[in-house]
Amino acid sequence: MATISSSLTTAFTPGAGDFIVQVTGGSVQLQRRNTAGADWANVPSPLNFTMSGTSSAVPLNASSAWTVANPVAGAQYRAMLVAGSPVFQADQ
Repeated sequence: MATISSSLTTAFTPGAGDFIVQVTGGSVQLQRRNTAGADWANVPSPLNFTMSGTSSAVPLNASSAWTVANPVAGAQYRAMLVAGSPVFQADQ
């Protein structure tokens, strides 16, 4: 697995398929868009989706990680600061 992003606010484009995101030291909100130039949308937290049955977005908190399914080739993602001094990393 290689690191595909470790910067907040900078768009990255994983290949189609799963990738892993993690954060330590703060909280971030993962966002995505299908194409460059499209509006950004918050990615729902899998934990929140599973526990509440909704798809509302929840930040990825410190010491958290999850696998993100990315079925769209060319989709862009970015991590936005929510709180603290997060260290973000995405790997694929």
